[in-house]
Amino acid sequence: MLSQVIELQEQERAAQGLLFSSEYLTGEDLSGIDYDQVEFEQCRFLNCGFHKVGFTNVRFKNCDLSNCNFENGYFSQVEFLSCKGVGSKFQNTTLKQVRFLDSNFSYSNFEHSKLQKVGITSSDFGTACLAEAVLKEIELKDVSLTKVDFFKTPLKGIDFRESRIEGITISDNYKELTGMVVDTYQAAELARLLGVEVK
Repeated sequence: MLSQVIELQEQERAAQGLLFSSEYLTGEDLSGIDYDQVEFEQCRFLNCGFHKVGFTNVRFKNCDLSNCNFENGYFSQVEFLSCKGVGSKFQNTTLKQVRFLDSNFSYSNFEHSKLQKVGITSSDFGTACLAEAVLKEIELKDVSLTKVDFFKTPLKGIDFRESRIEGITISDNYKELTGMVVDTYQAAELARLLGVEVK
């Protein structure tokens, strides 16, 4: 894969219609090109750089993307299936029509990012950073969002009832909580942030 990417970088061409399977790369720079209609299967990219990269119609399946850098990127119609992205960086990134299924993106950073029509199912995003992000049409089912940083991120209209939100971080004025959808137990947990004890 690396030789293909280097050649495409030199030619300033996109990676299109390719399948990368069982690749193992550490600390490589895979940025400078876009990926269109590409599938990554059982790949391990550790500490690799995808800075300012666009992904369109891309599938990551059974991949390890831990500590990879996707900052200032663009994701459209992308799937992460049974993937690991612990500590991955998505700051200032746009994600549209993206699906995370059975994946672990704990400690990942989506600060200042825009997420629209993003679905997350049976996944762990614990201790992730979603500070000052824009979240629209987000669907959450069985997601761990414990200790997530939602500082200055409006949560209006997002249904958290099937997810875990203990220990989230918000601003001192609690403005982020306005309009979010929670169950009775979660409401009691959030009330403690306001200094209210529900019995």
